[in-house]
Amino acid sequence: MKKLALGLLSLVMLFSCLGLTACSGKEEYSRMTVDINPSIELMLDSKNKVVSATALNDDGSIILAGETVVGKKADEAVEIIVEVSTETGYIVKGNVEADENTVSISVSANTKNLEKVKESAEKAVTDFFEKHDIQGKVEYVEALKMDALRELAKNNSIYSEEEINEMSEEQLYKVIAIGRIETAQLASQAMRDAYFRAKEYEISLADREETAKVIQAMGGLYTATHTLYKTALDAYSSAIVTIDEWRYDTFVSPDSDYQKSLQNLRDKKADLLEQKRLVASVDVNDQIYAELSVSLQLSEEAYDKALAAYEALGAELNAAIETMVSSLKKIEAKLVEIEESFSDDITEKLNEKVKEIDKTLNEKKDAFFEKFETEHAEDIRKINGDLEAKKQELINSVNSANANV
Repeated sequence: MKKLALGLLSLVMLFSCLGLTACSGKEEYSRMTVDINPSIELMLDSKNKVVSATALNDDGSIILAGETVVGKKADEAVEIIVEVSTETGYIVKGNVEADENTVSISVSANTKNLEKVKESAEKAVTDFFEKHDIQGKVEYVEALKMDALRELAKNNSIYSEEEINEMSEEQLYKVIAIGRIETAQLASQAMRDAYFRAKEYEISLADREETAKVIQAMGGLYTATHTLYKTALDAYSSAIVTIDEWRYDTFVSPDSDYQKSLQNLRDKKADLLEQKRLVASVDVNDQIYAELSVSLQLSEEAYDKALAAYEALGAELNAAIETMVSSLKKIEAKLVEIEESFSDDITEKLNEKVKEIDKTLNEKKDAFFEKFETEHAEDIRKINGDLEAKKQELINSVNSANANV
């Protein structure tokens, strides 16, 4: 039975087709994270230019909203992140300790200029802090180990766990880079998760539908095998549709409890940032300092409560979808069982048709983002619009506070 797996050779070909590397497949990628909480990931090419910028949390999504980071040198991108974080109040000016404005950076790569990337990033931050008279510091944190890197690659591609486990570190960076570029227009993690899982299911289904067509065309003695296989395939298709619809309604839809919880969390974070600015704007000996400190503590408690509720809801919903996926896997196991029992004649015919089937699957892969973007265009616009609106709200709040100083 022909497997869905593309294989490592196809990985290089895939990158070549998308113009992300030369035909020799020699381009190397590295991964940098910048964490101020906002947290942001930058994938860099061998010239240390940003090929993708991805928010690792919701605050990071707000920072990146409307910004042009791709194409910048790594240090330029870091400076943009720090500057926007200051404009929106995540980095606080005034009476604060340096620890409160900590920028944590990690860099992982096989590239020889790893230290150069780290040094230039640190210089970009320290120069910005000095120029704007901000108390802050830079620290380096440990980059992802191979197990975590594999998990990240698996969650941002449609490669199987077996394929991911066979990849080198360099290949994993390539997989992550192309996954990030492919979903660059999707600002939320919920939308990116929905995209990759929908793509995985659609390609798996398309592969098996092509198999069913080949068996059906053989007719005669193979009719019973086709009927058995098609029955299981219809159940598989129905389960996929159910999961995709549930995932959208639960995580992506603006009317979902999950998105409402996220909006509440953003509001609480905006209030927390405002309270931090107020405390930082007065001297510790001022009479109002104690009162503002109490308000800050209450705001922190409200934010922590909203965060706990948001995370608990996410965990509950993820558990529910895992139950649905488990049911899907049982149907998939039945399909695999049938596939493994195919007669030699069917296997031979499938091998004859492998190039045609691969061509169909590659066409579906290439067209998938356009299809997804069309189906979810309104949601994508709303998510991006909400992020930009919240970002502007934070900027206006900072500007107003500065004008009153």
